[in-house]
Amino acid sequence: MWSRRLLYLLALTAALMGQLFDVGYLFHFLFFAAACLPLLGLALSLPAMVRCRVRLVPSARQVERGAEAGWTLRLECRSPLPPARIACRIRVRDRMGGGERVRRLTMGRALRDERSWAGETGHCALLECRVDRLRVCDCLGLFVLPLKAPPPAQVLVVPRPESPGPLRLPEGLGTPRPVPRGKSVSGEDYELRPFREGDSLRTVHWKMTAKRDELVTRELLEDRRPLPVLTLDHFGPRETLDRALDRLAGYARALLEEDRPFQVRWAHPGTGAARCCDVAGGQDWTACLTALLSDPAPLQGASVLDRPLTVDQDQVLHRIHITGEEADHET
Repeated sequence: MWSRRLLYLLALTAALMGQLFDVGYLFHFLFFAAACLPLLGLALSLPAMVRCRVRLVPSARQVERGAEAGWTLRLECRSPLPPARIACRIRVRDRMGGGERVRRLTMGRALRDERSWAGETGHCALLECRVDRLRVCDCLGLFVLPLKAPPPAQVLVVPRPESPGPLRLPEGLGTPRPVPRGKSVSGEDYELRPFREGDSLRTVHWKMTAKRDELVTRELLEDRRPLPVLTLDHFGPRETLDRALDRLAGYARALLEEDRPFQVRWAHPGTGAARCCDVAGGQDWTACLTALLSDPAPLQGASVLDRPLTVDQDQVLHRIHITGEEADHET
């Protein structure tokens, strides 16, 4: 762009010098044409410059590690003439690894145009692509108009689930235990309490009502099982983290296939702040992976094992600590 402006200034200066040292009409005409040419080029290009739009589209929202993924920048122009040239800068950031790749892209000279590029999917990551410095030029390359950048687009590179084999869960974890609502284990299928307004007559315990001379109802007990808590450290070499995430995905898939809710916990490697995600279905698991891969993963950091597991009242937890180098630990 600056080279074209310099070239135009040289041509305009040459026409001006010719007009000063020659009284003929030719240099007068050349100087007038050189002076009006930028305005004419802008007038022809302005409809296309203000009516073009750019969209950033990912090839897939979620891919498995090692699969192909990327983005496409699409140009759409609603004008009789296409824009001469559109230039921008593309930034692809790995939010977990912290790396960033920058590339420059040009497109135009067509009412519809697109450019595609691939992302690095060798490691589990949340790849975020942004477009900045989006500019459109006139046909002479002398005037530049900034365009509104499209919103960023993300690609979630998920782990490859590694089967953990038979789930090594404590006795009773796979068998529901009757627990009264808000109370400790009673060993019964129901508990007795006074009849309250709104209770169904079907729940009345008539034998106990006859003995106590007041309405007594049966309250069914809830099924409560120990909650699996999958923990992992969010730091270390990327290859080690990939193996740990593969194992985590294997445990998650096995638990989801059994319709078992679970939690995933880790510690922010920098601040040590606790991170926790409740997972009860596929959407929860995707949200958990998004949060997990959004935190940075340095080589050293705070371990989740440094913090005790916080539990709710009457909640029994079973922790499985997942590592990428050795066998998992259960507590």
